Amino acid sequence: MRDRILWGLAIGGEIVEQIESGGSRACDSSKLFLWTPPGYSKKKYRQLAARMVREGYVQQVLVEGRPHFRLTGVGRKQLIKNKPVLSQTGGQEWDGFWRIVIFDIAEAERKVRDVLRRQLLKRGFGLLQNSTYISCYDYSKEWLEFLETKGLKGKVLLLESKQKYLGEPKLLAEKVWGLEAIAAKYKQVIDRVVTRFGIKEASKREEFLKKIYRDYLETIIIDPLLPKSLLAEDWGREKARKYLLRAGVARE
Repeated sequence: MRDRILWGLAIGGEIVEQIESGGSRACDSSKLFLWTPPGYSKKKYRQLAARMVREGYVQQVLVEGRPHFRLTGVGRKQLIKNKPVLSQTGGQEWDGFWRIVIFDIAEAERKVRDVLRRQLLKRGFGLLQNSTYISCYDYSKEWLEFLETKGLKGKVLLLESKQKYLGEPKLLAEKVWGLEAIAAKYKQVIDRVVTRFGIKEASKREEFLKKIYRDYLETIIIDPLLPKSLLAEDWGREKARKYLLRAGVARE
């Protein structure tokens, strides 16, 4: 549950693409509540928020007399731990190089191979073909340290390739990361937000919104957060986020 709140602050504070920028905008407490699961009570939410303040993940501030929360350095580090590619998304342009990881690990070391695959996916790499993964982001210091710690440097080949050698970049990104399916999920979020106007009862509208927030969160977690140059012009992540944040505030 803690991580849902951290994601809500990152999204509501408009810092998903600048998670290491050194600060974040404060998010209204009532809006942040919408990131909790349907059926999650406001009492539990207040207890959770208070605990997260004590543990240093978030900071509480007052804005025009209303409680707001913002991510702290500890909170940002926790988000990056869960989705390391956040540390490399800063709105910068893609440099045109693919980072390629190739490995050949014997069946006898299947556990090591499985750990490696999980780490690659966690760090935003996509499967190009068997035992070959690619990313548009440079190899991070943490990734290189992981290979060193696990004794994998001699078993894993790290390469770079200019984009023209692997085909048209947007088509390749769509194939590797299944972007069409992710785009459909963002569109579904947008479409569902619009239908909230037909729900007159406040409590039902609030629960409906929480389900949409949940769907958006599940989508952004599987989103590889690629640079704009690798995405369709109508990529829906930012549009869906704005629709959500304009959808209304659930009053305490």
